[in-house]
Amino acid sequence: MDVRWFRRRLLAWGRENRRSFPWRETDDPWRVLVAEVLLQRSRGKTVAKVYEELFRRWPDAVALSRAREASIASVIRPLGLVRRASTLRAMAREVDRRGGVPSDPAELMGLPGVGRYAASATRVVAFGKRAPVVDGVTARVYRRYLGLRSDLPATADPGLWERVDQATPAGASRDWNWAVLDLASEICLPAKPRCDSCPLVERCAYGSQVA
Repeated sequence: MDVRWFRRRLLAWGRENRRSFPWRETDDPWRVLVAEVLLQRSRGKTVAKVYEELFRRWPDAVALSRAREASIASVIRPLGLVRRASTLRAMAREVDRRGGVPSDPAELMGLPGVGRYAASATRVVAFGKRAPVVDGVTARVYRRYLGLRSDLPATADPGLWERVDQATPAGASRDWNWAVLDLASEICLPAKPRCDSCPLVERCAYGSQVA
């Protein structure tokens, strides 16, 4: 893998095609963390409306920690997973108890509802740390481009995380993460990828097979 070419092409595409979401307009750790939890198994456009209403009603962790679970559930109902209401309130209470969102990965993963992906994404976006970030969506980009085959879920595939770590640039991890997400959502689609519009197609292991 020519890491420099991969980074250069994808970062350039990402700057030109970045999608706009409210959680991309802030580096507030609490707002970023909540967004990452809401985005689990949910589409960004749907989450955007829920996110804005959630913070309109409960602007910080202290306020959310005191909210009724039924009230939180009513706001996040469009996402279809109202069980996250109890998780969000528990997470808010723990963040309030700690005095803020921790930047340490182990401490982040110790929060209710926070797994490896959400912890890594929060460190990258909110704290400007360099960290590999990969989930079931972005795994498509990496696995197709690199020609990786695995039946493991993305978050439980150590080989995949190692390759993502190698590819992730220092100093631009946030832009890189967003570029991979946007490419996976707009171009590298699950069933019918738009390889003819992909900036990586000329060196993509998958693209070379379908061209």
